[in-house]
Amino acid sequence: MKRIMGNFGMWKMWLLSLVTPSLCFKLSGHSGDVCEPIDIPICKRMPYNMTRMPNLLHHSSQENAKLAIEQFQQLIDQNCSDVLQFFLCAMYAPICTVNFQHEPIPPCRSVCERARAGCEHIVNIHNVSWPEYLDCSRLPRYDRGVCVSPEAIVSSTKITRNDTGSK
Repeated sequence: MKRIMGNFGMWKMWLLSLVTPSLCFKLSGHSGDVCEPIDIPICKRMPYNMTRMPNLLHHSSQENAKLAIEQFQQLIDQNCSDVLQFFLCAMYAPICTVNFQHEPIPPCRSVCERARAGCEHIVNIHNVSWPEYLDCSRLPRYDRGVCVSPEAIVSSTKITRNDTGSK
């Protein structure tokens, strides 16, 4: 099972959600409240495998998101940034966390900035600007909100005796 480890830790986020539920949970019941397996080919190899729609760019289905993200395939193939694919997938197929947050979790601003810094020069060569809808300033900073970065996703592993503190 995979999980997100944030700066605040899961228990502090849970406590925060009890204090300010309007900030952390969407109370209306709609199809976006259900996690679904990632079906977007570019995103199938992410360190997470579940997403929810609508995504952060307001695509109502993975099929719509797939058509939109495909425009970045050549940029991904250029390997201009080690986080570009993760960043795009976090926007188009955001990680879905059951019983943690009902809104899609955005990538952290630093992930966006790293992707942009690595790839913007290639985009500019083609007389195109970095897309406004991928504006990094709209994303939360790691220490000031809930967001995800590749470094923050860890796989749970089997606990050994040394991990438990037993001798």
